[in-house]
Amino acid sequence: MPTTIKKKPTGRGTTKQSFKFKSKVIVWGGNPHDHSAWRFARVPERVSAKIKKMQEGRMRRGWGAVYAHALIRESEWQTSIFPDRHSATYVLPLKKSVRKAEGLYDDMEIKVSMDVWF
Repeated sequence: MPTTIKKKPTGRGTTKQSFKFKSKVIVWGGNPHDHSAWRFARVPERVSAKIKKMQEGRMRRGWGAVYAHALIRESEWQTSIFPDRHSATYVLPLKKSVRKAEGLYDDMEIKVSMDVWF
């Protein structure tokens, strides 16, 4: 069953951009046997660079987070993406309810549609 979490968009900015990309489900910390570990999708470097450019001169949120609305297959949710300090990318948190609803598993390639705003 698809997961839809509807919330009123937060944030004061009007700058909004849509992106579509492919990524893989990754385990934060690298231990796939840790079922409580966070799962993420990396936002590709070219998309991350565009988002960083959009963010220039703007007040940064905690940890450099950027508001996001994500869609994978039939599931959509509001979240934030975060810069990865180990690479030139942002990471998109993948909620457990979304992973379960869409049958996502570690290292699986996924298609993501995402809106970001500031």
